[in-house]
Parts: sequence; C-alpha cells; structure tokens
Amino acid sequence: MLAIVAMSGWAAGGDGNKLKVHLDLVDFGDTVIVYCLGHEPKTFTGKNGKFDFDLQVDTVCTGSLIQPRLLRGDMEDSRFYSIPLVGGESVRVWDADKTRYDVDGTGFYADYHQVDLFIENSGKEVRAHAAKYREMKSGGTIGDDELKKFYEEVYLPSYSRYQQALVGYVKEHPRQEASVCVVGNIDGLDKKKEAYQLLDATVREGRMKALYDGWVKDAEEQLEAEAKEREAQQKQAEGIEAPVFTLNDLEGKPLALTSLRGKYVILDFWGSWCVWCIKGFPKMKEYYAKYPGKFEILGVDCNDTEEKWRAAVKKHELPWLHVYCPGSSSLLSDYGITGFPTKIIIGPDGKIVKTIVGEDPAFYTLLDELFAQ
Repeated sequence: MLAIVAMSGWAAGGDGNKLKVHLDLVDFGDTVIVYCLGHEPKTFTGKNGKFDFDLQVDTVCTGSLIQPRLLRGDMEDSRFYSIPLVGGESVRVWDADKTRYDVDGTGFYADYHQVDLFIENSGKEVRAHAAKYREMKSGGTIGDDELKKFYEEVYLPSYSRYQQALVGYVKEHPRQEASVCVVGNIDGLDKKKEAYQLLDATVREGRMKALYDGWVKDAEEQLEAEAKEREAQQKQAEGIEAPVFTLNDLEGKPLALTSLRGKYVILDFWGSWCVWCIKGFPKMKEYYAKYPGKFEILGVDCNDTEEKWRAAVKKHELPWLHVYCPGSSSLLSDYGITGFPTKIIIGPDGKIVKTIVGEDPAFYTLLDELFAQ
C-alpha cells in the first residue's frame, strides 16, 4: 500500500480525473492513509504533517485522511479528516490546531470551503444545546422532567432551525456543486431526497450524483438494518415463547428443542468462522462446569459446512449438545439472529429469559444470578 510521492508543489488546476492534494496538518506525523469506501487504501509519506500527492479519482466519493496508528486501534488523541474526493481539481486541507480543519482549492473546493463554513456556523447553536443536554444528563442532578423540557423546548427547536437553514442554502444555491454536501447533512432520507430535487438538473445529474447516490444507499441500508434490529428485538423479547425446531446432532440424529423442556437451555448461535465465538468458548466451558446440571447449552452452528462444524467441535472440545443449521433452515429468521455469537437463554417453561448478542460479560453475570443459589 505504500506509495512514495514526488514532492511537487500544490498548484491550481488538474488534468482528467487526477486530484492534487496538499495537506498541512499540525502534529499529524509523516504518514497519511487515504481511504474511500470500495477503493484500495493508499498510503503517502510527507514530513511534519506536510504532504503533496496525486490521487486518481474516477468517481466522486467521500475520502478519509487517517493517521496509521488509528487503524492499529490507538484511539488516544486520534485524528482523521473527511472530505469529498473530486477528480480534476486541487484541494488543500490545513489546520492551525487540533480542534478544527479547513478545506479549499480550485473549482468545487472553492465553493466547498464556503459550504463547510456555512454548515459549521449554522450549526453552532444546536451543537451548544446538544453539549448542554449531555452535560445535564451526565451530571445526575437534573430530573427527567427538566431534561425532557430542555430537549423538547430548547434542543429540538434549535435542531429544526439548523435543518431549515440547510434547506434554505440549497434553495439559494441550486447550481453550486458543493450544495450537494449540504444535502448530505439534512436528516432523514425522505427530506434528503426532497432537498436534492431542489438542485439544478446539471448538478443532480452531474459528477456529484455518485456522492449523493452513495449517501442514499447508506441511508437505505441503515433503515433496513434498524428494521431488522426491531424485528429481532420483538422475536427475542423476554417472555416470548421460543420457536421450536428440530435439527440433526453430531451423530446425524434429530434433536428437538422440546426434548429439553423443563430445564434452562442456552441456545448458542455460532460458527467456526466467527472469531468472537471461538474466543468465548473457554469461559463458556468454565461456566458449564461451574453449574453442572443447572442448565444445558445447545450449540447451533450456522453458515458452515458440516465438515467444518464437526472439526470445530472436536478441536475446541466443546462438551455440550450440538446441532447443525443448514442454509435451507428458517431458524435464524425465526429467532431474528443478526449477529454472532448470539446466546438466547430459555427458561424451563420454554419462554425466552434473555438474549445476549456478542461476547458480553453480562452473559456470565446473568448466569451467576440465575444459578448461584
């Protein structure tokens, strides 16, 4: 990924789909990674936060300028900068300190600089109210009624004014390509679509369309994910009758969930490909031995071949019951499984007691509460 760049000066203009980039960032370091979703990350070197390099940008997208240590998981004092990447232009990104940054350049970026300042200034009030609300909420001395009053009578009206200001800008600058970036800050997919239609057709159907289409796709996927999460929560809610099923065990014999009625059962939805599933096995084995006879674990292997499933059970020496869930089964949908591992505790009466998604210590705390008697 490392690209050694010729240290040419940042100049106006560009050719074809080449984007000339100049960075002047305080205490940023000597390496920057440029990332755009769907593209190979590129790494560039500079000196003391100063970089000059070219990017081939065939389709406009949102790019992130990232410190390498951020990708290694070092989040302390981490910094990254998000800007539209537009070919055939030159862009300059700079900061005077670590609290904010500016963007300008040729063509699109000259307008984007003004748009960026407009968004920042028009959002000052709502950001201040949001910070105040968080402070009130975290302080622990403000009652729920007062918090609700501040949220409804102070924060929400300021947020509405901010959103109206964004729409107003689009109406006043329909031929400006950078207005698309204002549309990107408008909340709600439907309102975003309405605002986009306020733009001139030359902008709507021009090179910025790819940027807008990406936002719409992301928003639609987010709405779909939220809908699935709500559906999952309904299917996994406490007190709901657990859907019954019968799947084949390690010996190829049918094992019905109903055969375990009368005892606590933990359904563990996992797969040999799931790193966190595997990492959780030692703790699960510890608790399986800690409360012998108090509950049964039924491992439900998903998205695996039978061979890999059997090999994983043997390799990790998993002492509980196991069944294989073939791709043709509706079991994952029946239980609303959206992530792995998912552990569903079922009571002796066949009703769901609790659902834990991910390798969460809360699962073992709950087991202690249920069985340490």
